[in-house]
Amino acid sequence: MIFEFVAPASRRLFSLNFARKRAFLKPSLRAALLFAAILVAVPAARAQVGEHFTLKNEFGVWAGYSPDSPHLIGITSERQLIVLAAHYGRTLWERDAFALQWTVDVAPLEMVLQPKITGVIPPPPQTIFVEGHREYVYGFGLHPLGLRMNFLRQRRLQPFLASTAGFVASLNAVPVDVPQGTKFNFTFDFQGGVQWFNHAHDRAWTFGYRLDHISNANRASLNPGMDGHVVFLGYSFFR
Repeated sequence: MIFEFVAPASRRLFSLNFARKRAFLKPSLRAALLFAAILVAVPAARAQVGEHFTLKNEFGVWAGYSPDSPHLIGITSERQLIVLAAHYGRTLWERDAFALQWTVDVAPLEMVLQPKITGVIPPPPQTIFVEGHREYVYGFGLHPLGLRMNFLRQRRLQPFLASTAGFVASLNAVPVDVPQGTKFNFTFDFQGGVQWFNHAHDRAWTFGYRLDHISNANRASLNPGMDGHVVFLGYSFFR
């Protein structure tokens, strides 16, 4: 099934080819299952935690913004994402050079700026959605499946790689507000950045980038998906 969107100002069309989305779904589900298996298995290694770093729990807040939506996995354009979240992390395994942490992020504000659909031109042969003015759609997000690897643990400036998975529930359907859309979507991301610690290593600023993906995993007939280039800034303390 192919859908086309029409932006009235420019009359620009772009197609949503759902065959490509469904082809991606199976490997993405396998990756999610593997991620969950790693998260369950890693706590068995906690007995190996070293004694150099005694502060195992991280509490923090962060804010992020994506100015646009690229076509990496999702296929919708001209969406912006704003996120405000609280963060918790627990160190599971560490050495002098690196540490592995389980993370949870709760986002009371996960808001999408997207075009409002003002009309639908039905088939045949294609369904066309007419896009009007842009509107903010409020959502709440929870990301309980997270892993982060910090490197250069003895230094104040520590690079990291991370990934999280969860869901977002919004007041209107995202990223396309039509009857075939969904208000409940799954999310996952891949992250990279640095943490800048104070001398006592009990406070840190976090600067990072995350590639976000929002999708309903083909639970509805319409699943265009949305990606985001999210740049984020956070502050944490450790206990």
